[in-house]
Amino acid sequence: MSNAGRVSKVLTAAPVGYDGQLVEVECDMKAGLPAMQIVGMGSKAIEEAKERVRSAITNSLLDFPAKKFVINLAPAELPKDGSHYDLAIAVAVLVSSGQLKDHEVAGGLFAGELSLDGHVRPIRGAISIAEVARRSLKSTIYLPAENADQAELVEGLTIIPIKELQQLFLHLKKESVIAAHETVVVSSS
Repeated sequence: MSNAGRVSKVLTAAPVGYDGQLVEVECDMKAGLPAMQIVGMGSKAIEEAKERVRSAITNSLLDFPAKKFVINLAPAELPKDGSHYDLAIAVAVLVSSGQLKDHEVAGGLFAGELSLDGHVRPIRGAISIAEVARRSLKSTIYLPAENADQAELVEGLTIIPIKELQQLFLHLKKESVIAAHETVVVSSS
C-alpha cells in the first residue's frame, strides 16, 4: 500500500538559543496544479526551502511528483527560522509521495540545509537540535556530516552523518548503510 495521498509526519527541531522545541513537519500531497505551500510561521529562509527541496529531490534522481504539496510546520505559533528545515521537508515529501514509508523514518529527527544538487550543508544550532531529540526520546538524529561532532556532545543519541539526500534515501530504504558517527577519543600523554 502506498503512502501517496496521505499526510506524512517527520520530526525536526527549532533551536532557540541553547534550547529548542520539537517541530512536526506535515506534508499533504494532493491533486491540483503543481505547487508547494509552506505554512506554520516560517521565515523567508523557509519560504525559499520550496525551491531548494524541489531541486535537491530531482537532482538526487528521486521523483518530485507534479502535485500540490502543503507543508505545515507545527506548532504553528512557534516562529521558525533557518534553512535546517530543508532536510525534514524533503523527507516528508518523499514519504507523502510513497517513495519512503512511515516506518522507515519513525523514531528519527532530521535537520540539514539542502543545496540544489542534493548535498547537505552544515547548519547552526546542531547541539540544541540534538538536545531536543534527546529530551523527546528520539533515538536517532540525521544531521549534516560537518555537524556530527557538535551533536555528539549530547549523550544518548545515534547520530547519522549525512552528506547527500540520495545517500540518506538509500540508507532509510536499507539499500546502503551510513555508519553512525563515532566519537574520536583523544588521550593525553
